[in-house]
Amino acid sequence: MSVDYRPFLQVAEAVAREAGALLKDAYGRVSAREKKPGDLVTDADFASQKLIADRILSAFPDHTLLGEEEGGEPDLACPWRWVVDPLDGTINFAHGFPFWAVSIALEHAGKLVVGVVYNPLSDEMYSAAEGHGATRNGQPLRLSAAEKLSACLIATAIPTDFPESADLQMAYFRRFSTGTHSVRRTGSSALNLALLAAGGFDVCYATFMNPWDAAAGVVLVREAGGTVSNLSGAAYDLYGEEILATNTRVHDESLAALEEARRGLAEGGTSR
Repeated sequence: MSVDYRPFLQVAEAVAREAGALLKDAYGRVSAREKKPGDLVTDADFASQKLIADRILSAFPDHTLLGEEEGGEPDLACPWRWVVDPLDGTINFAHGFPFWAVSIALEHAGKLVVGVVYNPLSDEMYSAAEGHGATRNGQPLRLSAAEKLSACLIATAIPTDFPESADLQMAYFRRFSTGTHSVRRTGSSALNLALLAAGGFDVCYATFMNPWDAAAGVVLVREAGGTVSNLSGAAYDLYGEEILATNTRVHDESLAALEEARRGLAEGGTSR
């Protein structure tokens, strides 16, 4: 029996708006501290997550929740799991850089089925439920029409521990910066994926992304008609590390570019 996930989506949207209002009120008024070098957290992160968890688990007491801040280990036997980033782009938020969002997704029986990414500063609500498409403030999202990487704007997320994989990161960055419309590192993976679903980006890639960074955005991209895989073309694993999301048209070429970069690195040279 198929499930209509729209009622869950409505709850997610309402909760994201409430959490967004909390964050917007705190913006510019809270200080940050380091969880580890280069990785910040604020009291607003925790307040937003508490609000989201309280609202969702009150509405669905038999569900479980995995969140970035003190999310704990969810009950793996439960088929309903919410995957939440209460403030995606904390470093941006802490520095007053206006590119951050609330990200809420629902995983049912191992499948991502609902995704919401809300930008409180622009009041843009990106929403999707399995089988019902993706929207921004109620209007259908449309992927870009780019057919070649040469016409693409690309987004990436660099891991906090950059030195550990610096050579690989630079190989990918160099390849995707050559013969394209360039690469952006925005600091919010959720918004990167939402913008890809809306046609603003054509490709998003990362060697490491936490589940809460990607979950909602993956639903948006898929429901808009995009393709998501790992960096070698295998099925995307939310609990893995790699992600490649595209407008579908340039997915194969993107995979080939990644392989070219890896091959150049292995041979001790550079790609392109």
